[in-house]
Order: sequence, then structure tokens, then C-alpha cells
Amino acid sequence: MSDLPLKGLRVIDLSRVFAMPYAAAFLADLGAEVIKIEGCRFLGADTRLGGPFGGPWPDDVPGELHWERNGVFHVLNRGKRSVTLDLNQTAGVEALRKLLATSDVVIENFTPRVMRKFGLDYPNLRNIRSDIIMVSNTGYGHTGPFSNYGAMAAALEPTHGSGAFIGYEGGAPNKISNSYTDFLASWTALYSVMAALLYRARTGRGLWIDLAMYQVGAAFMGEGLLDYAFNGRVQRRMGNRHEAYAPHNSYPCRGKDRWVTIAVTDEHEWKALCSVIGSPELANDPRFVDAPARVEKRDTLDAIVAQWTSSLDHYAAAHTLQAAGVPAGPVLDARDVFTDPHLVARKFFDHVQHPPETGVGRRPQLGRPWRFSAFKVPTPAAGPRLGEANDYVFKEVLGLSETEVAAMAEQEIIGSAPVGTRVPNPVPAEEQLRLGRLAALDRNYRKRLGIE
Repeated sequence: MSDLPLKGLRVIDLSRVFAMPYAAAFLADLGAEVIKIEGCRFLGADTRLGGPFGGPWPDDVPGELHWERNGVFHVLNRGKRSVTLDLNQTAGVEALRKLLATSDVVIENFTPRVMRKFGLDYPNLRNIRSDIIMVSNTGYGHTGPFSNYGAMAAALEPTHGSGAFIGYEGGAPNKISNSYTDFLASWTALYSVMAALLYRARTGRGLWIDLAMYQVGAAFMGEGLLDYAFNGRVQRRMGNRHEAYAPHNSYPCRGKDRWVTIAVTDEHEWKALCSVIGSPELANDPRFVDAPARVEKRDTLDAIVAQWTSSLDHYAAAHTLQAAGVPAGPVLDARDVFTDPHLVARKFFDHVQHPPETGVGRRPQLGRPWRFSAFKVPTPAAGPRLGEANDYVFKEVLGLSETEVAAMAEQEIIGSAPVGTRVPNPVPAEEQLRLGRLAALDRNYRKRLGIE
């Protein structure tokens, strides 16, 4: 669409796995031309082959074109173009240099030594294009004693402090699901790129964004860090409870693994809760006279509230409480999220049609958590076929001849299929269920999602 704000911006996405590919996907949503650089021998996207995610492929079937069917890849790379380049060959690096000279933004998430090895770190990039914007996302940044350490969620998250807060009292530290820090880094990269574009528009100069996930994670630990800085107190793990408020927890509802969260934070909400659960006398009970007293007696309170919630559907419990002015929400699993009436009404999910040769069909996938009043962000294309933009980039953008492009293919600098990879062999869903890796299996999911 011509009115998308990033129309005309070219972004080179050298990143892999999750955080920066996701950031680049949002840039594509907003109209940027995002060109993903991949390799045929080593698929830099990682998620094409399952990588650390192990899928998912449609109905657990990788298929003949397994590298084109992974669901995680398509969410992270929607709306992008794909160019293949073997950066272990000098000619591949040289072709990338030429492409970078035509580009506005480059995003990478290698350890610091990698881009230096290619001669494509920021000082060298400035010689290729003086006003280029570069995002370098690493675990620990490009300076400091940890700068050359690799980073994965399980090792990274505890180092920024979240382990001290996430988990249950008396238990071990927990990580936040599947790397919450990746999401924080994605969003941080987005607003950093926007700030850099404004800076370039004002000054005519590009800049380098040295983005450290370690620091991004520490930045969201606000309250705990402030409590130590001001009071010398080290906060503890409390599960779903709160230091100052009660009731404040997740409560069981009718059905298997169904829950509602309730967070009472003042006297008005406390009295409303007492009325809703049919025990208005609790509002005047001396055991629960104020917030400190309720925190002290929270085990008793949790049992009282759980007795009321356990007979109710989790949505019904949440709606009843919200109607009375009590903050509450149903705990949703993946199935619930896709069918949640509010998300559906907000048109949060994009129903993306995949190329017929992949056999994926039409699938719902995560959309964007914002809307703009002046324009509509269109439903994106599925993630790109491997190397689908090779002709476009090398012939139209860089002006190479048919003969030159053919020579690159012959030398396996470029290609359109992975080399030396094996067909993935995912663990069948029934076995994952037996092993406890899955909470449930819904064989009726196609009908539920409206994709039959």
C-alpha cells in the first residue's frame, strides 16, 4: 500500500532465530522492503528447519518442501523477500556489500566478531553507505567482559535478574516461557530504528544501534531494582502473589487446567469481591480489615475465593468479577487465544494463504497489537520461499547479467533449496502428549479455526 509509513525503505535482515527476525517482520508490516539474507548450506533463519523450536509443521508432517512449511518461520518472516548468499565465499560477501550500498537499514544478531570477520561491522558499513542504520543485537553488547558470550534464553534471563522474581516461594528460579527477552528486544529494536530514521532525516547521518538483550532484560526489572536502590531490599519469588495486595492469585475454575486470575488492589475492589462471591460479611471481618491484614491471611482468603471460582467457567468468573469492578481475567491456553471473542472482534489474527506447492493452505497467525487511524496494515504474505528474490535482487537491484547470476548459482553462492540437510523427524503429537510435552491435543482444531 502506498500510504504505509515505511514505503520505500529497504531493510537487509541478516538475523536468525527469533528476536530480530520478528522485529524485521514488523518493519515489513509497515511497508518496508525487507530482504532476508539466507544460506543454502546453513539456513540462517534456523526456524526453516525447526531449529530450537522443533517445528511446528502442519499436522507434524515436514513434507517434501519441509524448509518452506515451518509455522514459526512464517510468523517471523511474513512479508519479506528471500535472497540466498554463501557468505563463506568472497563473491557472496561482495554481493552483499553491493546490496547494502542500496539499503537503508541492516539488522544482525551475530556475536561481535562475526561482522568484523566479514568486514561488515559499522565502521566498514559507513564506507559502503554513509547514512546507513545498523542494528546489532547481541546477548551482552559489543563492550564489557561478557561481550563475546553467546546467549540463549535459559542462560541469559537469570543474568538480568528475572530469576530472582519469577518462580514460587521456596522454589527454584524460573525462566519466562520461551524467552520473553526476545520479545523485549524485538520491540526495543523497532523503536530504536524509528528513532534512528528520525535522526537521519534531521541530520543526514546514519548511526549504529548496539542492542544488548542483557540490558533490555534488566530494564524491565524496574520495581525490584528500585527497591534495592532506595531501600536495600532484595525481593523474593512469590509465584502469582503480591507483596502488598490480597487476594492476588490464580484460582481454579471448572474443567481441567482452567483458571481465573484476580487482583484486588483497594478497598472498593475488596468489598465488591466479597459481594460477588456471596460473602458480603467478609468485608467487615476483622481478620481482613485492611490490605496488610489480608496479605497476612492470604492462604485463608485464597481458599475462600477458590471455593467460589471452582464451580464456574473461567470466562464466566472473569466476566462476573469485571462487571462488579474487580480486575480479573481468564487464563487462556493456545486454543483459547485463537478463539477468544475479544481478539477475534479486534481482528488480531491474520489469515494467511500459503503457496499451494507447500501444502500449508490458509492458516491464522499472530497479527499486530496496534491499529492506526490513517491507514490499514494489510494481511501480509507468508514467509518467502528460499531464494525467491534472487533474480529480483541480483538482476533488477544490482544490475547483474543473466550470465553472472547463472555463474553464482553454478558456484553455489546462491540457490533455492537447502544443501546437505536432512528431513526433520518430529516427535509425533501423541507421543509428545504421553511424555507430558503437550497439555492437550485438539483433533478438531481445523474446524475450530475455520480453516477446513
